[in-house]
Amino acid sequence: MSNSANQGIIPQNEVFDREIANENNTSNYFVISQNDFVYNPRKSVTAPYGPINRYNGETNGVISPLYLCFRCYGIDVEYLGWYFKSDSWHKYVYQNGDTGVRHDRVSIKDEIFFSMPLYLHSTEEQMEIAKRLNKIESFVSQEEKYLFLLRSQKLYLLQQMFI
Repeated sequence: MSNSANQGIIPQNEVFDREIANENNTSNYFVISQNDFVYNPRKSVTAPYGPINRYNGETNGVISPLYLCFRCYGIDVEYLGWYFKSDSWHKYVYQNGDTGVRHDRVSIKDEIFFSMPLYLHSTEEQMEIAKRLNKIESFVSQEEKYLFLLRSQKLYLLQQMFI
């Protein structure tokens, strides 16, 4: 598996032109299960401090030791997933991460990563917050699709105008 900023945790062959991991070279790899989190320290436009995504696969996956993998207990996984998309997470990494020679990577020590302060609501509140944010995200996605259709229709009409 690979952790993509734009697509989440996806099979390696959807990111690279070949399979990097195979049965002969995965002895140090991590096995991840549904709802495990994976942190990729590689920066991107959509994930300025590296993406942290939750694995939604129904079967276990194998992922590179270059990623930080973890499982959480006592916190709603969707709520935590939203935290990792927030400015609070970005601010924490910015203030506590290390700079190094690689300009495209973030470096944060495991012990600092796992000591990040989290404001935790009750479990019911966490679930309600995540549910509402999911609804908003779904609404925005639907509106983006509608906007694409309107732009396509506009382009078609402009082309027909000048035939």
